[in-house]
Amino acid sequence: MNGYRVMLTNPTPHTREMTIPSGRTLGVNGDAIRTQNSVTIELKPYSRVAVVYDHHGYRIVDHVTIDDIHIIHDDVEMIDIDGGVSSRVPISMKSDELNGNKASRDSFLTQARNTYTGVQENQEKRMGGYQLLAQLSYLRSQRNEQDIGLYSPEALNLRYDHGVDTIFSHVNSGNISIMSCIGSGYDSAGALQMSVRNNTTRELRVRIPQGCMFEQAEWTGNQNLVVTKEEFVIIGPAKEESFPLHASCANRSAGAPSNDEMNVTPFIFNDLGESFQNQDSVWRSFDGEDSRNTSL
Repeated sequence: MNGYRVMLTNPTPHTREMTIPSGRTLGVNGDAIRTQNSVTIELKPYSRVAVVYDHHGYRIVDHVTIDDIHIIHDDVEMIDIDGGVSSRVPISMKSDELNGNKASRDSFLTQARNTYTGVQENQEKRMGGYQLLAQLSYLRSQRNEQDIGLYSPEALNLRYDHGVDTIFSHVNSGNISIMSCIGSGYDSAGALQMSVRNNTTRELRVRIPQGCMFEQAEWTGNQNLVVTKEEFVIIGPAKEESFPLHASCANRSAGAPSNDEMNVTPFIFNDLGESFQNQDSVWRSFDGEDSRNTSL
């Protein structure tokens, strides 16, 4: 017995998120295995996806890092952040110009605002997205054998958050307001500190999914943060709650957040098999093996 394949099917006209939980038994009797970690997959309408496990219960994946994702279209002019296609908009810049200098960073961010469609940025609501896409594209553009340009979320291993109970969906709808969102440190339960207010007259159960991305509010050169463990927060009617989130730094070549203001984004980083095991595995998934010569 080499492993098991689980088929996930979405028979509806809507995008759905499906999860195979950790500890799920696959097979029977002596050939049975238990899944070693939780796997969440976003399924497009009327689609099927196979999830393959080895005989130890670990998911088998083709991609290990962002850089392994093949670009399907590299001559597009605009990118729909919910398009689901790995693509790139070329930027006319030489590789030696991408060294963390302000001019190159500003150029990437300005072009990001003119390239990506669907980002609902609102600094007052602590909602972002442009800067995360610009920074991850900026770093991928610097690595060996990677082309310079702005990459689609799919090419950066990100999926759009379609959840109805997630922190992004609640902030976007106005159900909750982010009073403060502070990043400080890395790979710890307090790396992200949040304070939110329930604007409704009912109790809200807010989900912060594994892989939920938080961006730096300003391009300071410090790292973005990714939530490594799914968590839930209950907020009473018209109440304000403060809570910590376990988060890891997403970009090895930059400094850790130090009381930095952060924005929630509409993006979730997909688990590439071992992405959320520890800080090193997070860095490897985001930056590959060639991050030492990159600058944010």
